[in-house]
Amino acid sequence: MPDPKMRNLEYALYALLVVYLFKIYDSALILGSFSEYEEHVIPATFKPIGILTLVLYCSLPLFTLISFIHRKRYIGQYNFENYNDNLNIWQ
Repeated sequence: MPDPKMRNLEYALYALLVVYLFKIYDSALILGSFSEYEEHVIPATFKPIGILTLVLYCSLPLFTLISFIHRKRYIGQYNFENYNDNLNIWQ
């Protein structure tokens, strides 16, 4: 039987993947605009921290997809056909 909490968490993570992709795009855009502001005072740690942030943002969707694969491998597909017949899982 599919666990409703796990199923809802997985569906929420599908929505968060869109947020992860936006944050990757936003971070890459900010990091790419570094050369436009050379006349401003920008700390020397801007590029290393920006690259680290971008790498960590890129790892979030990767780990999320890996968790989906592990869930499918160890727990299996969500079977909703006979879900209404077995609502009380404690029987």
